[in-house]
Amino acid sequence: MDLGVRAQESSLSNIFRPGERLHMPPYQRSYSWAEPEALDLLGDLKEASQNELPHFIGAIVLVASDTPGDFEIVDGQQRLTTLTILLAVLRDLEPDETRKKDLHALIGSDARPQLGEAADWRLTLNHMDGPFFRAAIQEPGATLTVENEPGESESQSRMVRNAAVFVKEIEAMSDDERRALANIVCNGCAIVRVEVKGRDTGFRVFRVLNTRGKEPNAHDIIKTDLFERANFSERDAETFAEKWSEHEAVLGGAAFDDLLRQIRAIHDKNPKGDLVEGFRKAVISKTSPRDFLSNVLPNYVEAYRRITTGETGTSQQAQIISAHLNRLRALEHSGWRAPALHYMATRGLEDPGAPQFFERLERLGFQIQLIIHDRPRRNKRYRKVIDTMKNDRSLFGRSGAFQISKDEGRKMRERLLGRFATFSQRRAMALRLNAALEGGRTLPPESDATVEHVLPRNIQEGSYWLTTWPDPQKRREQCDTLGNFVLLTHKVNQKADRLDYRAKKEVYFGEAGGTHFALTRDLKEQDAWTSEVVRKRTERLAKILADAWELP
Repeated sequence: MDLGVRAQESSLSNIFRPGERLHMPPYQRSYSWAEPEALDLLGDLKEASQNELPHFIGAIVLVASDTPGDFEIVDGQQRLTTLTILLAVLRDLEPDETRKKDLHALIGSDARPQLGEAADWRLTLNHMDGPFFRAAIQEPGATLTVENEPGESESQSRMVRNAAVFVKEIEAMSDDERRALANIVCNGCAIVRVEVKGRDTGFRVFRVLNTRGKEPNAHDIIKTDLFERANFSERDAETFAEKWSEHEAVLGGAAFDDLLRQIRAIHDKNPKGDLVEGFRKAVISKTSPRDFLSNVLPNYVEAYRRITTGETGTSQQAQIISAHLNRLRALEHSGWRAPALHYMATRGLEDPGAPQFFERLERLGFQIQLIIHDRPRRNKRYRKVIDTMKNDRSLFGRSGAFQISKDEGRKMRERLLGRFATFSQRRAMALRLNAALEGGRTLPPESDATVEHVLPRNIQEGSYWLTTWPDPQKRREQCDTLGNFVLLTHKVNQKADRLDYRAKKEVYFGEAGGTHFALTRDLKEQDAWTSEVVRKRTERLAKILADAWELP
């Protein structure tokens, strides 16, 4: 009898072997280990290397995809991400080139442009953190300058801090100690690799591994509170428990917690502090548990799935809404989720006002990312949307929740002409421009579209670019502006890299180049790349966005 579960003992070198790619599904939480957890792991591994003993890491749960060698990580993200950071630091501090290459082989395989092969990475995080993780950690040499990478989210800041503390600790070790540690990391970490045939089985295995004698998740505690308050019969309890498990299987544990956090934010005007206690006061105490479990929660689960995947259906209206959701999903903040979730769960996709609502919510999301940096002010703007959602006049009127003042419009226009210093800001803006340009389309944030700087961010000595851009101040000021961005697939981006402009254009518009990205086609007729060209293109692209958003 095939049980659909296969478990075997593995080492990290076996988990990260060539030809296999592990990736995080979009619903999983971002990286959450802080320095204490990272240092605890490093301390355990140091002790194991000194005593020449293996160290048991635990179990990881993988779901095989339809593509050979591709696996989705159901459980084990935090450990695998931290171990990859540690491998990257050991690689970058290793003076011996052969050992350095061996360590990098557990992180990724180098690109071979002459064979048309892109770099093949062993671990890929979600779309918000994956590109940053690649640039700041996985690329060779990246961890040596990681402290210069600010990170635009808490998860990315944790990666930077953990890499920096690993560098500090490992720099203090002797060469022999470092190599002994590297050997334990690669070959002495005992891992139980659990492979399952489907995501539902994966979640069942995950629950078994994570709810036996361990602290429960927030949604487990909230479930208990709801069931106790409902005073269910044994039969009803079994029925609702089964439905609850189905919801968790659809979303995943971390996403289920986030859904409950968003529901709490919808009902709580000041959602601070512990999620469980806040949910008890704002939701459980003011609702019928049976009605919440029977009618309210299922609608919110489906709405959450839609807003976090952009999958809204095939109707024309649904596709319009999907486009706005995919642009919102590329933003570096997630405050927009609560109003989007509430609208979709209570008014629905077919509501006549839905296209206008999500169009305005998208504009507000970009407005907040561009010019509103204070968290209380951000929360206040989204709170106003939630509070006035039942009345279209209050939403869309002259003084409504979506209204942009002349001063805010001016600030947004000015901001569009400036620099975008963080990775996620650059990508969100480039994807939004691609949709706004003639012949363009909205790309989901999971797409293989990367931001290419026509004028490279880092210029090597003797480069052609130093001749055409001799002024370092202008290079610094204009490199990260809208006018210097194009979109390419990761594979083509690697080929273009630091080539001169004419060589870049050959890559952009050659076979499998950037012609299917409107933002890249936009410069097909541009023969030279100078400061004046970038300035004018920035102004033109900024105006296109300003017009698309109807900025005052």
